[in-house]
Order: sequence, then C-alpha cells, then structure tokens
Amino acid sequence: MQVTRRKRLAIIGAGSSGLVSLKTAIEVLPNWEIVCFEKSSGVTGCWGNPYPNFVSTSTKYTTQFACFPVVDASVHRDGGQSRSEFFCNDEYGQYLEAFAAHFSLYSRIRLGWQVRSVKRVPGRPGWALQLQPPAGHASESLITEEFDSVILCTGLVAQAKEVDSQVPSLPVAALRENSAVPIQNQCLVVLGGGESAVDLATRLSRPRLQNDVYLSVNSGIRVSPRYHPIRGVPSDFLRNRLMLSIHVDIRNWIGKWFVRARILFQERFERWFPARENPTAAAGKSEVVSRDDEWRARRKAWDYRLTRGAKAELFDMFHNKSDDFLDAVADGHLKILGAPINRSHDEFKSLESEGTVRVAPDWIVPAIGYASRLQELLGGDMRIEDFYLGCCHPLHRDLFAIGFARPIIGNIPTISEMQARYVCGLIAGEYQLPENLPALQVADLERNRRRYAKLNLSAIYPVEMIPYCDRLAREMGAYPTLKQVGSWWGWCRIQWAPSTTMHYYCDAPTVRQRVISEKIYMPAILILLLLLLKPIDAAYRCLRFMRAGGKRQEGPVG
Repeated sequence: MQVTRRKRLAIIGAGSSGLVSLKTAIEVLPNWEIVCFEKSSGVTGCWGNPYPNFVSTSTKYTTQFACFPVVDASVHRDGGQSRSEFFCNDEYGQYLEAFAAHFSLYSRIRLGWQVRSVKRVPGRPGWALQLQPPAGHASESLITEEFDSVILCTGLVAQAKEVDSQVPSLPVAALRENSAVPIQNQCLVVLGGGESAVDLATRLSRPRLQNDVYLSVNSGIRVSPRYHPIRGVPSDFLRNRLMLSIHVDIRNWIGKWFVRARILFQERFERWFPARENPTAAAGKSEVVSRDDEWRARRKAWDYRLTRGAKAELFDMFHNKSDDFLDAVADGHLKILGAPINRSHDEFKSLESEGTVRVAPDWIVPAIGYASRLQELLGGDMRIEDFYLGCCHPLHRDLFAIGFARPIIGNIPTISEMQARYVCGLIAGEYQLPENLPALQVADLERNRRRYAKLNLSAIYPVEMIPYCDRLAREMGAYPTLKQVGSWWGWCRIQWAPSTTMHYYCDAPTVRQRVISEKIYMPAILILLLLLLKPIDAAYRCLRFMRAGGKRQEGPVG
C-alpha cells in the first residue's frame, strides 16, 4: 500500500506576521505538515523587549488581530495621560504570547532554530532550508530539510542600515535602559525622521542624562498626533472607510490644507469639537497645555515647519505618530537639523535659515531604516519589490512573503493577517493567481516607483492600509458589502466607525455585531462633508477612466 507523503510548509520567523501565518495555515491546510522556525527563544519578535515607557503608535483596537480581539474602540477619558488605548511597554509582546497559547501554536514552532539559507531543490519542485540548530541540539552541524512551500516572515527590522561616517556610530544595544554604561554627558546626532529615530532622540534627550541631542532629517516629517484635537481621541479612531473611499488624489489635495489648518488652529478645533472628558482629566490637561504660551507656540512652529517641509503628498509618505518628540523640541532638550553636509557629520543644513549649523558630535545614531534579509536568505538579487502585492512571487508560485507591507498610516500586524489569509488560501487552492502575473507585477512595481519615488522599494512594500486590505479582500470575496453586512444601517456604521480589519470578517455574526456596534467618533458635520465629496469623487474617477481610453486603471495598492 502506497502512503501519500504529506506536503510540508515552512514559515520563517515567529513574530507577529509569522504567528498569524502559522495560525491561518493550520486552519486552512489541515493535511499539511507545518513548521515555523524562530531563531530567538521567544515568539514576540521585536516586541518582546521594548525600551521602558514604550508606547505603540497604533491603537490596541486597530493593531489586534481580527481573529483574536481583546479590546473595543473605547476611549479612556483622561486626556490621553494613561495612553491606555495603546500598547505600552511589553503589552503587545504579552498579547502575542497569549495569541500563541490560545491557538496552541507552540508545538509547531522550533525556537532557537536559525534558517541560514533557502534554495531551490535541484531538478524538482520544493525548497531546501539550511538550518542552524540551537545550542545543545544533538547535531552541532547544519541540517537541511525540504519543504513544498515557504512563507518568509523575517520582518522589517532584521538589520539596521549602517552609515559611512568619520564619527563613531552608537550601537543599539548601548541605548537600552539596562545598559551597563548609560549614555550621559554626550553630544549625539540621531539620523532619520521615522518613528524609531524620534523615539531614540527623545529618550537620549531626557534632562537627567544631560546629553546634547540633535535630530537630523533630510527634509520634513509628516507628524500625525496620537491624540487628535478633534474630540481628543486617538487619530486612529477618526480614520474610517468613508474617508478612505475618496480617491487618493482628492484626499491628498484636501488633506494637505486640513493638516496645516489643524496645526495652526488647533485651539479652535478643540473648541469646535471638544473631548468628552471627565472634569478632573480635562482640568489637568488644560493646566498642562496653558502652562506656557511660548512653549506651545514653539511646538506648533516646529510641527508646521516639519509638515511643510515634507516633500511627498500626504498619503504618499510615511506618517510619524510618535509626536512626543515635539515636546522635547519645545522644551529645548532636542534640536532639529537638516541633512548632513559631509561624512564628518560636523556640519548640517539648517531648517530655520538658508545657512548651516556646525556640531561636534561624540556619536551618531543611524536610524534611517533597515536592510532586508531576503537576499541573505535566498541569495542572488531577489528583493521584496519582486513580489506581486508584496506577498506573491510571480516566478516561484510556492514562495511567499508576509509582513513586508509597510503602511503609510496603519500597522503591520493586521495587514499581515490579511496577507496570511490570502497566501494560505492560494496554497490551499481556494484562490487563483492570474496567468499574466509577471506582467502585473512589473506594472505594480512601476506604479509604486512613481508614487513612492523616495522610498526603498527593495526592502519594503509601501501601502495605504485599508485600500490595500480592500484589494486583498476583493480577491478573497471578503469585502464588506451591503449583502455581507445585512442591513443599510449596519453598512453605514461600518463606513463611519474606526476602520479595522475586523470589517473583513462580517460573514461571522459575532464579528458583524461587534463592528456594527462600535462607537463613531467622527463628528456628524465631517461625515456630511465627506458624503458631499462622493459625487466629486465619482466624477473624478469617471474622468480618469475616459482619459485612459475606457480602460479600467488599476490604482496604486493603497
């Protein structure tokens, strides 16, 4: 009697993207042998040991997996003092551990196993993984195992980019709070304008350390407040499907003026759309805000200057929601510089004038992004830009990447959940890739190069979170249509409530009831204005269609 060999799937990495891929694969591929490899000793990825006082930039509600919700879109009315709507310290790491335990994932994860390379099996389908066993394993040499399909979940923070400089670079390990030698009484220049860069600069500029800290940015920064002046709620809770359904060109044009108005006239926004706080919290917040009008003016001036200096359109570059660094700037503890003039990193462009600023740094702290491990794993010239929709390789239909889609605004884990649902469905044969996939991938890459000209597409796949997830959902028949939601009123509430990937699970009654009952934070007047924009949006799309000669234009992925 011939025994049929079970097919094997390898998942590389057990961070957030790896865990949700593993959970999904177990459900969708019950007859497969599924193994997840993780080189560290835990399943929390980069979230397992964050720096003290860490606060996530996306809310718990929007970052939690749709298949494992633990919070709703409630707001703690304390003026944002507790940051309870966000994951703090190691809370997200705890969430991932609870996720792995709840779905019994640990038995499928090989902790301490490092994948050294992924290569085609010569002469037949499949992939050969070269594995480094953990210390104490029976085999001390490399082991090779073969798999039918591979999902890469190594993440975006595998390896920090280095900078060619005559000034020594400060290693990341030295910046941990529990480092044996704290960084004190030093002059430091942090390079970069992303969330990691501003967080590092803010921590290093704390007064008790007595450091002289500078943040060097090439141009401007799209700073989005964690808590919006409208209603005083997290900005995540004001982004809804109705707003994101407007064509990106229109959103870019209107959004540019709206953001500038929000900065310049923040006090008016707070009066027009007041937060519903308890009196004690509101009084405490007012006391802090009004402590020094000059301080607030400095903060607002830098917020506006950095926003105005951003080169790309509003929805075409990454937003920075770590806005606490503006407090350090207003306090005078952190100073903002332009791009460096030379490798000595002792002269920088000034953002306040046409001249330059001279600095004598003891250290530079490169925070300009991360290098992908794909080339190291796969060899050759394979990059994430070679993957259609950031997850499917057009030439290798059994090789996938999950967790490399980086949102302009949003979060990576829940995008990874949608990618995992799509990829595992492809492996199971539930969905089919188009025959002209190589041509579609080239066209997709060209669109991204035009829209995201300043971003490193070889390492990341930039998207707008909800439009991108909408596209995957349509491929899977999971888009939240009126028929799926079941009622006009429920469908309207989904358009107006905070956007979440739970909207793609409306076929489940419990999820449908949960998202329909969520609180709506966007003021009614703004909802009305967005509805009035819909005819303009339709006319603009029609005009683009006619200019394209009657051919449907596949818009940018998010």
